[in-house]
Amino acid sequence: MVIKFITLGYAGFFVVAGINHFLNPEFYDNIVPDFIPFPRFVHLLTGVVEIALPLFFFTKFRKEAAILMIIFLVLIYIGNLNVWINDLPYGNRYFSNTQHFLRFLLQFFYIGVAYIIYLYE
Repeated sequence: MVIKFITLGYAGFFVVAGINHFLNPEFYDNIVPDFIPFPRFVHLLTGVVEIALPLFFFTKFRKEAAILMIIFLVLIYIGNLNVWINDLPYGNRYFSNTQHFLRFLLQFFYIGVAYIIYLYE
């Protein structure tokens, strides 16, 4: 029963985060590394994935969705790493190295929850 609430909260978090890509696109413009073409399109596509993929946790494809979520989380961390390495702002604020490291650990938490969903859902 607890895993159902965890899954619901986790999916809800990512759906809201995905919607935010469309509500505040300027926030995400600097996060996309320069070597990726069409940065606005890429982060809007990322928003679509953040909305759609967690919804599959509530279907018969939940295990596949959890694996894809783990892969997705590893790939999108490239944007956060770009911000850290190039000392770029998140929106209108800059993170310290400690804050970036905590954000890095948070990504492992997100990956871990997806793995728990994979194991127990």
